[in-house]
Amino acid sequence: MFYIHMISTFMASRTLFVDTTVVSSDVFTYQDNDFYNLISQLAGPDEAALLKIQGIRTVNAFLRIPNIFDVFNINSKEVNDIKTKTCFILENDNYIVKSGIKGSIEYLRDLFEKKQNELLKNTNRKRRIISNVSSNTTATPNNSLQTITAIDTTVQLSTTTTLSEPTDHRSFIIQSVNEWCLKHADEVGISDLKLVEGTDYVVTLSSGSAQVRCGCHRSARLPKQGRNFQLSNFYRHLKVRRCSMLKAKQPVHNINSNPSNDVSIDEEISLQRTTTGNIPI
Repeated sequence: MFYIHMISTFMASRTLFVDTTVVSSDVFTYQDNDFYNLISQLAGPDEAALLKIQGIRTVNAFLRIPNIFDVFNINSKEVNDIKTKTCFILENDNYIVKSGIKGSIEYLRDLFEKKQNELLKNTNRKRRIISNVSSNTTATPNNSLQTITAIDTTVQLSTTTTLSEPTDHRSFIIQSVNEWCLKHADEVGISDLKLVEGTDYVVTLSSGSAQVRCGCHRSARLPKQGRNFQLSNFYRHLKVRRCSMLKAKQPVHNINSNPSNDVSIDEEISLQRTTTGNIPI
């Protein structure tokens, strides 16, 4: 018993490492679906549903709720549905939150609080540098110029470090497209569907942005979420059945001539939403 108690005390007292690079610096601007998608990726869909049912739409709102699980004291169908997925329901109608769910919420709180502290420290550091430069401008303009140059160099180096994160965006995009092909081959009518980067589509990466140009000459901007890019716009385009590149891969009896011009997939998706609504992926 003493040994178990010592282990429990050690586990409770040790500080766990939290990698804040898994979320981008603009995470505090996420709201609604962007926020819930992030929570689902970091913790799980049940945790995202738990926050959504309470109207917690942003990171800032999440950090201001002292106990996320207080909602389980409310007796309603919506709450009970979430409770059955995230809790053990006891015979006396009491409940115990599953350890994995509790741990995920604690992880999210630690992650967002540490990210917030990092951003605050960086902001204060920049303010101190600017203040020092401003105070030295009148007395020693040459030294101030050197200081400003040093600041610019530091910013450039910081930007370079950010852009060279271990995440290989190109490999991630290619792998995601390959997985989509395996999953949706029957749906688009091509049993052996495989899209080759550089032939069927081209990925263009630049500073903090990405674009996919389809073989039918349509292009799509890829929004970034967390550390990776989302390909939902490109997937919707492939499922619209207007893509000449995909039609060329289909059996002859399924091909209908439909010449394609150089237009944006974003415009195509916008038109599609206007006429038929969103097509689920």
